[in-house]
Amino acid sequence: MSATSGCIVDLANLQAGRFVDARTTPDKKHMEVTVKCGHCDQPTSASVPREEYHVVTVGQAVGIFTSGAVADTLINGVEGFARRKVYSWSEAVEVFKFAMDAGSIQIKPAKEK
Repeated sequence: MSATSGCIVDLANLQAGRFVDARTTPDKKHMEVTVKCGHCDQPTSASVPREEYHVVTVGQAVGIFTSGAVADTLINGVEGFARRKVYSWSEAVEVFKFAMDAGSIQIKPAKEK
């Protein structure tokens, strides 16, 4: 919950207000969502984390992952690894399909140290 202009706005229930705007923050990690309070009509903003998808097309395993730490583990020590971070499921699928169509999907072991 967030307090604004004396009103309590339930950020988990944004439909109680009117949608005003949504913008990606410069670091692309969050969406800044602005709504007007359904009670007092004052604008209220909330920073909402964006979903991240990590597409690994060359690594110890390949696929679309929601954890950057998992993706890091799969490419660590793999020569010529390929990984891309995107912010929507549809873009992740598109990136993976493009790599499949190009024949560039590779499962490779990590180099021994």
